Amino acid sequence: MTTRAYWNGLCLLGAVALAAAGCTDDGGEGGVDEVGEADGTTEDSDSDSSSSTDAEAGSESMDTTGETETETETETETETETETESESESETDTETGTETDTETGTETESESESETDTESETDTGGMGDAIEVVITSDNAYGFGYGTELGLANYFGGIENTTAGQIFNCNGGPELYDIPAEAADNATYLYIITWADSSVTQGVIARFRKVGGLMGFGEDVLTGDEGWEVCATGMNYSPGSGGPEQAVIDDRIQACNLGNLDPNTTSGGWVDEVGTALGAVAVGEDNTTPYNGGPQAGNEFPLVCPNVMPEEARWMWFNWDPQNVVWPQTSPFLWPGGGSNPDHQFLIFRLAADLIPPPQ
Repeated sequence: MTTRAYWNGLCLLGAVALAAAGCTDDGGEGGVDEVGEADGTTEDSDSDSSSSTDAEAGSESMDTTGETETETETETETETETETESESESETDTETGTETDTETGTETESESESETDTESETDTGGMGDAIEVVITSDNAYGFGYGTELGLANYFGGIENTTAGQIFNCNGGPELYDIPAEAADNATYLYIITWADSSVTQGVIARFRKVGGLMGFGEDVLTGDEGWEVCATGMNYSPGSGGPEQAVIDDRIQACNLGNLDPNTTSGGWVDEVGTALGAVAVGEDNTTPYNGGPQAGNEFPLVCPNVMPEEARWMWFNWDPQNVVWPQTSPFLWPGGGSNPDHQFLIFRLAADLIPPPQ
C-alpha cells in the first residue's frame, strides 16, 4: 500500500479560499462605486438648483428674491443633509458588505478546511484499516477469512522452492496489506499449507490490525492458543499450484463432519491437545539461533527479524502425538517413508472468539 497525497482536498481548499477572497474584494469595491455615483448625482443637482434660483432672482422684487434665497438655502441644506445621509448609508452598506463577505469567506474557508481534514482522515483511515500480514512457509501457503462453511476470500498461493524464499529478508517472507473488509462477518481465520517431501516443513505468520479486528484482536500469531488443524490427506507438491479454493472449501466442510479416513487424515479438526489421529504442532519461536543445521527442537533458521515478530511460532501437523513429542522428536522434520506420512495438505483455522486477550 502506498501513501496517497490528498491533492483533491488541497485544490478544493485553495479554490474556496480564492472564491472567498474574491467575494470580499467585490463587496468592498461595490460599496465604494455606489458612494461615487451618489456624490456625482448630488453635485449635478446642486448646479441645476443654483442656476434656477439666479434666474428667478433677476425677474422678481427684493422681497421675492429674499424668499427665493431663503428657499434656496433651505433646499441646499436639505440636499446637503440628504447627501450626508446618502454617504452615511453607503458607508454603512460598504462596511456591512465587507464584514459580511469577509465573515462568509472565513466561514467558507473553515468549512472547506474541515471537509478537507475529514477527507484526509478518511483516506488515512483506509491505510489504518488494513490488515497487515507477514507470512512464510516451508514450503507453500495461502490464507483467508471465512466461516465454518469455507473461505470468503483467498490470498497467497505462494510456493517456495529455495531456503532464501522462506527465510531471507530479500525475497523471503511475504508482506500483505489486505482490506479490513476481508474479515467482515468472518468467524475463522484460515491458513492452508503444503510442503515437499524433504528436510523440514512448517508455517509461521503474524496477522495484525491497529485497534483490533472484531473478535480477532489486534495481533494474531501462529502458535497462539486456539489454533486447530485438519490434515486432508490430499497431497500437493510445490510447483503444482496447490489446491483451488473450491477444493479447500470442500475439505473444510468434510473436516467439519469429522469422518475422514483415519489412515490418511486427521479424521477432522484437532487442536494442540489432539487425538490419536493427530494434533497441532507448535514449535520454536523466531528468536532461536540456528545451530548449524535442522535438528529436533531447532529446525529452522531465523526468519527475517525485520518483519517477522519474535513471538511468532512455527506450526505444523503432528501425525503421531503419542510417539512424536517435540522438542525431543520433531513433526517439523520430514519423517521419510510412505507417500504422504504427515497427511497434507493442511488447513489451519482460528476462531474469532478464541483469540487470547492481550497480556
